[in-house]
Amino acid sequence: MSHSIGDELRRILVPIDGSDGASAALDHAISVAAATDAEILLLAVVDPYGLSSVTERKEVEAELEGVVTDAAARVQDAGVAVSTAVEAGFPHEEILDAVEDHAVDLIAMGTHGRSGLQRYVVGSVAEKVVRLSPIPVLTVRVGATGERPYRDLVIPTDGSDAAVPAERWGINLAEEFGADVHALSVVPEMPVRSSETRAAYEEVAQSAVDRVAARGSEFGVEIAEAIEHGVPHRAIIDHCEAVDADLVVLGTHGRTGVERFVLGSVAEKVVRLSETPVLVVPSE
Repeated sequence: MSHSIGDELRRILVPIDGSDGASAALDHAISVAAATDAEILLLAVVDPYGLSSVTERKEVEAELEGVVTDAAARVQDAGVAVSTAVEAGFPHEEILDAVEDHAVDLIAMGTHGRSGLQRYVVGSVAEKVVRLSPIPVLTVRVGATGERPYRDLVIPTDGSDAAVPAERWGINLAEEFGADVHALSVVPEMPVRSSETRAAYEEVAQSAVDRVAARGSEFGVEIAEAIEHGVPHRAIIDHCEAVDADLVVLGTHGRTGVERFVLGSVAEKVVRLSETPVLVVPSE
């Protein structure tokens, strides 16, 4: 990523379904787009597999067209360029197809959509997209904490190569918004209480936050460093609460090998449980 995220961030995809979750995600997308001169692509997906009749499908299509029109007006009112699409299919597949078809650089979506039974469907859509997306995904839950424009960003890192893209995005967004960064590394609770093992982990954690601090100073971003001990996803969520974070930016996979699945699930757990909006950035 070059010096400015604006060079890299041209189009933000926001899947919308008329839910509060999608609406909250759109607010974040507008805020990021306004700061980076990006444009917003609104996507509504009709999932025909859950609809029992043609009539029902036509009703849902008409309702979504209205949702898209209202959302587009909101984006335009904010002075941000907007385009729209309505597709039919499995939501996560349509979202990922749109990323490829429209050269999208960032997805912003609610973690839960419609209430009732469907909320689980849409909830799992966000998780599938986070797991499969080749580009960063910003997830926002209903009633998410924090403010916009962002003032405080948390960047958790394990110091691995996989964390580098997330560190870059976090620092660049902080620069764009004039926000402060809290670099966090979590020393996992270990069954082995050997002091050598612990010291080695502490050292890795320290160099991980130092790396973020070095990048921050290159871009003139204020960095606070923290090392916590405990269960990674829980420590990340607690730290976000403690510093009143507006956004947490983290990578999908850490250390290579078998552990990558373990660390992959850290991002998924944070997405599922965090009150703070989460930007998940895939490793290269």
